[in-house]
Amino acid sequence: MSQSTPQRNLVIFLTFLRLGCIAFGGPAAHLVLFFQYFVKQEKWITENEYSHLLALAQILPGPTSSQLGMAIGFQLNRYQGACFAWLGFTLPSALLMCAAAILSLKLSDQLSTLFFHVIQLIVLAVVAWAFWQMMRSFCKTKFQYLVMLLAAFFIYFFQFSLNQVLVILAATVIGLVLSSNNLHNKKPNIAEPVPPIHNNLSLNTGGNTHTSWLWLLAFISPFFVLPFFDIQHSNILAFSLESFYRTASLVFGGGHIILPFLHQDFVSTGLISNENFDLGYALAQLMPGPLFSFATYLGTLLPMTDVPILNASLATLAIYFPSFLLLFGLLPYWNKLMKYPMLFGTLKIINAAVVGLLLCLLFQMSQKYIIQWTDFIFVAVVIALLRSKLPVWFSLISNFIGYYAFLTFLPF
Repeated sequence: MSQSTPQRNLVIFLTFLRLGCIAFGGPAAHLVLFFQYFVKQEKWITENEYSHLLALAQILPGPTSSQLGMAIGFQLNRYQGACFAWLGFTLPSALLMCAAAILSLKLSDQLSTLFFHVIQLIVLAVVAWAFWQMMRSFCKTKFQYLVMLLAAFFIYFFQFSLNQVLVILAATVIGLVLSSNNLHNKKPNIAEPVPPIHNNLSLNTGGNTHTSWLWLLAFISPFFVLPFFDIQHSNILAFSLESFYRTASLVFGGGHIILPFLHQDFVSTGLISNENFDLGYALAQLMPGPLFSFATYLGTLLPMTDVPILNASLATLAIYFPSFLLLFGLLPYWNKLMKYPMLFGTLKIINAAVVGLLLCLLFQMSQKYIIQWTDFIFVAVVIALLRSKLPVWFSLISNFIGYYAFLTFLPF
């Protein structure tokens, strides 16, 4: 890219905007789309650069595909490139989810209980399918399965505001101890394979490490400052923004894992109804772009200010802000960090724990949503179609229409 800075930013924005409009299928499809376009088609980055940026995006908490897009934008035009890449890729889904939330506010009173029941079963099927995929990807050993089950057990039986945070912190400590012991005993099997280090790698690391620590300091500051304020009871705006920020800072393994965090913060506290929450999550499956746009939907519904569009914008910025801080702070260190397999070994234990969070949510949802035997069969059919090669939007919409009609004309 040989254009001037404004022209380059415009090209980056329009490129990611176009990709954001066609990026259906979730993070896995997004990663393939980025590889085909930026590496194979345009050759703006090399395959080695892509693999290193992908490794960074995968090890950071938050939305993997969005963070990879930010990293590619940074590689193309530093900080401005990262911001314009994020804006272009996020804008289509954010606008659609904001519009869907405003529409749901106007129509929610007209929608029947049966409508929301079928939506809840759709969400249950999507979560079950996501759980199965994540379990197969992140649980490879008996110990990882044990961590998953213990995390689910703890969340289910010990329900308090910081239980999910404690699970993530405990998994981090366990992962560090196990990885350290394995490396000390020369058994590095716990570590994920990492891309090879290339001495001639031309990553745009954004300068030296003398200033990058400021980004990392900004990232951790809210966790030390906000606990001193009773924001949940005194200020809905502050509580909501803190929730989005905390959620994005702690979730690993994809967009689906934000569900238990946000459900606990907004549904359990009564700020958003369970029906509207499930409807938004179901709609998020149909949208192009990142699943984190679900935060845009929730922000539109939250009474943070008197302007729903402003609420949507604030929620969107809050849930993506940690990704910017971590990406800008860690890029200068990344080539060095790639040499430490203990980092990747710890991530394996954290991923097993977050699968446990999803397992607990799946069990809780099953208890509430499955009322009759046909519900169970319907969920199984939806999961089977999600496993097929049919488009996700087609599977979900056709199943919804079919089961809704079935329950309407053949009630039990």
